[in-house]
Amino acid sequence: MSEKKLTIYERFIVFNETNNKIVKVVSYGIASMSLVVALYRVRPFAKFRKPSSVPSHFLYNKVPLRGTVIRIEPSSGVLLMVDHKPVIPLPRLNNSKYLPVKIAGVNVTANGISWLQTIVNRKEIIFTPLSKDTEYLNCTVNMLQQNQEYIKIGEELVKLGFATVNKDSLKLMLKNKEILNYEKCLLNAQKLAERKRNGYWHFAKQPTILWKVQQKLYEKLKSILPMFIVQRFNF
Repeated sequence: MSEKKLTIYERFIVFNETNNKIVKVVSYGIASMSLVVALYRVRPFAKFRKPSSVPSHFLYNKVPLRGTVIRIEPSSGVLLMVDHKPVIPLPRLNNSKYLPVKIAGVNVTANGISWLQTIVNRKEIIFTPLSKDTEYLNCTVNMLQQNQEYIKIGEELVKLGFATVNKDSLKLMLKNKEILNYEKCLLNAQKLAERKRNGYWHFAKQPTILWKVQQKLYEKLKSILPMFIVQRFNF
């Protein structure tokens, strides 16, 4: 009985040694394929210079990208020409072509263009693609400040009255929770701009006596209330 067990054990050892190389090759092959798939999905070395080069799953998964705004192009509804920064940058000979990025859901005014050129131009941004056109990417755009807080560029433009909400462009996008929340934030910012007659709304809506009284009341409240309450209720 012990000889039979020993023979079975020996056979197992021989089988294992014989097939060890095959097992290793299969394991390495599976690991290599997984790596290739992961690299394809993440594209860590890819430098995007045109909308068509951005993979569709980046839009579906709302993958945030980084880059530096090289210039503001007042065409096609105002574009940010962005020097996209790959996750793992590699030396490249040609860096003269930039990715056109449009701030999703807003129509930027002339004052908005000036604001972008002053505040955003030559700054690093984080842009998340929502949809793409042949000429540009529709994106939410954030910019990191020195205090480590982000400026939500689209929302800030609308709040200042330097842009208005373009509901039609948002309707064309695939609606999900993130886009619905973004749309809600833009509309709330526009309500605030209308109420304060900021920028565009200063001329679009003539101030009434009631509005003037409300503004004086808001100013009085701002002078006596703690700052966190003022910020919470957008006085």
